[in-house]
Amino acid sequence: MLVGKYHLKGLMLLSSLVAFALVATACSDDSSATPAEPVVPAPAIGTPGVSRGAVEAPTAVPTEAAPAPAATEAAPAPAATQAPAATATAIPVVVQPTGPTGPVPAHTYRHEIGNYGGTMTLGMAAEHSTFDPAFASNSSDLNVIDQVYEQLVEHNPDLTFQPLLAELWEFNDALDEWTFYLRRGVKFSDGSDMNANDVVYSFNRLRELESPGLGALSMVEQVVKVDIDTVRFELNSPTAFFLDSLALVYHFKILPSDVDSSRFQEETIGTGAFIMTENIIGERTVFEKNPNYWWTGYPYLDGLIFQYLPDPTSRLEALKAGDTHYHRYMPVTEVAEVDAHPDLRSSIVGTSGYVIVAMDPTQAPFDNKLIRQAVQAITDREAINTAAFLGRGAIGNDHPIPPFDPHFNADARPPAYDPALACSLVNQAGYDRIDLQLHTSTNPGAPMMAIATVMEEKATAGCIDIEILVQPEATYWGEVWLVKPFYTSYWAGRTPDAALGISVHSSSDWADGKLKGADQEAQLARVDALIELARTQGELADRRVTYGELQEILIEEVVRLIPVHQLVINGMANDVRGLESDPGAWFWSRYAYWATE
Repeated sequence: MLVGKYHLKGLMLLSSLVAFALVATACSDDSSATPAEPVVPAPAIGTPGVSRGAVEAPTAVPTEAAPAPAATEAAPAPAATQAPAATATAIPVVVQPTGPTGPVPAHTYRHEIGNYGGTMTLGMAAEHSTFDPAFASNSSDLNVIDQVYEQLVEHNPDLTFQPLLAELWEFNDALDEWTFYLRRGVKFSDGSDMNANDVVYSFNRLRELESPGLGALSMVEQVVKVDIDTVRFELNSPTAFFLDSLALVYHFKILPSDVDSSRFQEETIGTGAFIMTENIIGERTVFEKNPNYWWTGYPYLDGLIFQYLPDPTSRLEALKAGDTHYHRYMPVTEVAEVDAHPDLRSSIVGTSGYVIVAMDPTQAPFDNKLIRQAVQAITDREAINTAAFLGRGAIGNDHPIPPFDPHFNADARPPAYDPALACSLVNQAGYDRIDLQLHTSTNPGAPMMAIATVMEEKATAGCIDIEILVQPEATYWGEVWLVKPFYTSYWAGRTPDAALGISVHSSSDWADGKLKGADQEAQLARVDALIELARTQGELADRRVTYGELQEILIEEVVRLIPVHQLVINGMANDVRGLESDPGAWFWSRYAYWATE
């Protein structure tokens, strides 16, 4: 039985509780930063009972409603009579005014109308390692992939859901069957039509290739083609967070099913706003506007150029010289210089994303819990926040749930900086002092070097001597992350379920927070059970209890430190619009445009 719209509104509210906290806190302590784009409350989207073609005109401008769908015998769209007229959950209309501004995009979050034309050059860090969404592993991969491929749904900056290749969805009472009605008329960049075959293929391919994103698919039993425009995800366990998984996991891009799979490593064949036309290794990637893009009105720009520059200093100098117009993942130390420049500005937003110092409990000396706890005791979180984010970040507590999340357990906290405690733990482990090598990098996604430097300085008083080993940006994710026993890393902002599912749950290949030590089997099973239990709990009070216990376990077992929740900082020319920093660190150039005086 399909669930009615009021049930879905409750589900939307479940995610919105987190979204509200994230957005409300984003820039609360950042009076010097350029304000982010205003948060406009979004209507619930994908409501069961709203038929395709239902529209809500935001203005009195003449409109063109989407054509009514052809009848399908296998799985008809829900009847419009199931939803009251004039409901705020209607899919917004595509408005087509006359005049030089072009068509107005239909959007549930962004309401500005940009200017059309021009090319924007963006300064980027190390170039991509793959174009295949199934194996994307770093921000450089995603910077390219997100412009040319799309998912069924996407998150807006306030974590409401933006329909993309799925225009609406519904679910059963048990929350273990989710049906998605696909958007008609969408074409891949090779001219072929996107349909249910491609969705089923894309998700099955992740399993066949053993993609690192499989952990977030652990609850999916199978993906079924209902008809050419409809797919159903059948889950092996119920979850109220399934939409979050589809929106957050960047491996879940939809690829054409009739293309040789090996081509995706070096080619891009997607439904996105841009088409990649050139890639020169170590130099640049060039995109042009997709002339057949399904989303009327987007993109604004005619083209994009990603200019690869080797380090933050070179990216800053290129921005100041006007050689580039955007500095992706700018270090906080450059904010003052950028804001003082008459032609530039910075965009800063607080996030639920976080930086980590990982310790592998299967490798010595971190297979000894006393050593992990000693490292925890020499972690000066306030000093790290000051060095990394000028004190503007939110202090972390060795789990991914930030203090402003309604699921945060204020009673579960790691010890404060205590070098005497650290020495005692080191001695109990059988050492007078211990030497550790901490791997880090200048990777632009987070100020990892600053964090490593503070760890090194503060550890000495706690009987721990840390040597910092700096790895090149281009090879860090393949040779250090999940490989070395002691390293820095970071994660973008996610809801609690998504964050724990991908970085802690035992089914995830990317779980740098997994309790995998020889003495952690019982706790690992308990952590998995709690993550899965929270997915079935509709009441916030119940989830608080479940996530509260999870936080206590992760602090006690300490396989990774999470000292601070990070900021997302980007620098740009004053006339760049549509690329303000996003709380989820997402980056979609379909919204970018040039401002006019």
